[in-house]
Amino acid sequence: MRSAPGLRLALVLGFGGMLLIFLIAAVDAVRLLREMRVENKVLRDASLERSRRLSSIRSYVLLSENYIGDYLFDEDEQRTAEHLQQLQDAWSRMLADLATYRTVTIEEAVLVNALQELLIKHWSDVSRAMTWPPGERRRSAASFYGEEILPVRTAVLEITTQVEAVDARQLAAAEAAIQGEFETMGRQLSVVLEVALGAALLLAAGCIFYILRIEAQNKRRYEQIVEGRGALEQLSARLVDAQEEERRSISRELHDEVGQTLSAVLVDAANLANRIPPSDTVAHQYLESIRTHADSSVNAIRNIALLLRPSMLDDLGLIPALEWQAREVSRRNGLKVKVTDENVPDTLPDDLRTCIYRVVQQALHNVATHSGAHSASVNVRREDGSLILTVEDDGSGFDPSRTKGVGLLGMEERVQQLGGRLTISSEPGKGTRLGVRLPLPAR
Repeated sequence: MRSAPGLRLALVLGFGGMLLIFLIAAVDAVRLLREMRVENKVLRDASLERSRRLSSIRSYVLLSENYIGDYLFDEDEQRTAEHLQQLQDAWSRMLADLATYRTVTIEEAVLVNALQELLIKHWSDVSRAMTWPPGERRRSAASFYGEEILPVRTAVLEITTQVEAVDARQLAAAEAAIQGEFETMGRQLSVVLEVALGAALLLAAGCIFYILRIEAQNKRRYEQIVEGRGALEQLSARLVDAQEEERRSISRELHDEVGQTLSAVLVDAANLANRIPPSDTVAHQYLESIRTHADSSVNAIRNIALLLRPSMLDDLGLIPALEWQAREVSRRNGLKVKVTDENVPDTLPDDLRTCIYRVVQQALHNVATHSGAHSASVNVRREDGSLILTVEDDGSGFDPSRTKGVGLLGMEERVQQLGGRLTISSEPGKGTRLGVRLPLPAR
């Protein structure tokens, strides 16, 4: 399996490559769009400028023709001079627009040159007519206007129309080229996006495969952990059973063998006392010492046997055993312990009786050793198919989330082995409440 650093490097390279591809495509697309926008604006501005100048040239030509007509047909000499001044001004502006007109194609340049030559020749004819004396100007006005002015106007309109058509075709070709660039850019972006999408799909497939692989490994490990935990629980349960059986066996051996032997020693000592003369006080003293030590040993053996495994737990049941234990704790430690029961069955499974007894034994030991309590209560009751144990004290309390000793862990393990639940409620200075809920077997 690939190590975590190698997988992390592969993911970083994969996602970084996709981001780099998208970034390059975005930058290139923005650059192309900006260039095409600028180019389109330049083309349109140039086309508008040429169209404006052509319109200006046509306007000045028409004005010039009007001024020439006014000059030819007006009999007032003063107004005639004004018409000539207006004519020269319009003509100079028209020539300036024509000189600054920028052609793009050869066809357009040829048409503009033809227009320029036509206007120069026309201005030459007009300049000659401007030198005529008034009488000749009146006689030749009609013929000159009809033969020179009107044909030039028509020719100028035709040429400018042709120039506009050429410019329109050139603009359409430029727009078609820009549209082609747009399509090319779109195809490039499509290719880039397809590559990036393919890389993303490959990366996603790899991640999914790896995740499924990790999930399968985690599932196998979880199953192994669960299996090991079950084995440990079974081993712990067998150890507890073996411990209880060992305690029962030791208690029986102490009671039956050692206790009976010491009892026999006491009987023999009593028989021996009857055979020693009353006058032998020293022998009677030694014999009394033997009887005292033997009797003390009998009591010690009995207490040890009861602590290991009280016979009343098997003979009399759970509640009498708990009451005896409460009396022993009160006798040894001065702690007042009260035992109550509610609807507790007389016959309980041995493992259930043993669990309750050991939990109470450990709980009372903790109360007497660590809590500084003056009194404690033990309550056992049956409720909703469960056996519920509650042990409460008025001691100093503690924080269960931060303090959990071996005794508490042992109690919790015993309870969990029987499918039960152990809870501890305590606060510093407010005592402790231990609760156990064990399921009762079906009848």
